Amino acid sequence: MPPIANPSGVWTLRIGGLSLLLHRRNWLMFGLLSLLLAALAVLAISLGSGNLGVRDVLATLTGNGSKLQEIMVFKLRLPRVAAAIVAGLAMGMAGCLIQTLVRNRLATPDMIGVNEGASLAVVAFALYLTLGNWPWWASPLGALLAAAALFALCRRPGEQGYLFIVIGIALSELLGAIGDFAMSTQPLVHLGSIYLWTMGHFAGISYQTVNPIAVLLALLCPLLALVNRPLALLRFGDATAQNLGIRVPAIQLGVLALAILVAALGTAIGGPVVFIAMAAPILASWLARDNLAPIWLSALCGAVLLLGSDTLVRVLAQPEEIPTGIMTRLLGGILLLGLLIKDRRGAD
Repeated sequence: MPPIANPSGVWTLRIGGLSLLLHRRNWLMFGLLSLLLAALAVLAISLGSGNLGVRDVLATLTGNGSKLQEIMVFKLRLPRVAAAIVAGLAMGMAGCLIQTLVRNRLATPDMIGVNEGASLAVVAFALYLTLGNWPWWASPLGALLAAAALFALCRRPGEQGYLFIVIGIALSELLGAIGDFAMSTQPLVHLGSIYLWTMGHFAGISYQTVNPIAVLLALLCPLLALVNRPLALLRFGDATAQNLGIRVPAIQLGVLALAILVAALGTAIGGPVVFIAMAAPILASWLARDNLAPIWLSALCGAVLLLGSDTLVRVLAQPEEIPTGIMTRLLGGILLLGLLIKDRRGAD
């Protein structure tokens, strides 16, 4: 019997009796984005008030730097770079999950109230409970409560995408207003770090916050891999997916829960940074072309976009510190206008 030819644009990986089909373009894009992210991380570490070149950074990372360079790299700059990367990975994945589920590019965690719910929980715990550490773990609790309210108001996100987004925007504004009211009742001397965090800020982030969130994201990755195929089939519509053997309500609820947890973990690091979750899946879809749910490419795109925004804002504002969320709002606003103009031209 002659061997079966591989589909076009696919690599075949054989492990014993198993054969895996790998989408060639996706893996090439994944490798290129990984290299770009590594290069951007080295550049971000080298930039700052101290004189530290790329060669010095590479030497320090390999254990050949001076004591001062080790302090600058490992204590001051690397934690912030790691925080931006982990948060960007989470936001990219969460954005891809929700956009694919709702089949709408505007459906993102920061547009449907998930980020605001996570932010409100962290603000409430930080303001009213003295626990000694930054309560990042409160973020998933607030996000889950916000999502429960959203799902109760719109039970079929795949079929009611427009209603899902409108209700989410209203819920986001409501939760944001409650958080602002809570902060306005406190003395200004207690609000400095909390206010900056709510705007999306990565200065002063430590490994105590980044490490547990990175571990939790890694533990969620196998679940994300499991829902990748059924999530892609949902793009064809609920009826088609159900005919292909997908338990649509269960998958929708599971995907929404995963997206909420991932988005909340990303928000817990640097605050509710907006537009990364919207831009990353759009860029990933353009790079992947025919991949219906490019979760991993979206993750890398989110990390590149957020780390790039954080690096850019540090360079432009030096020696001042301004929130990274301001830069993402600027870039996101330009992207959103571009999408609206493109859609309007397409309609004409």
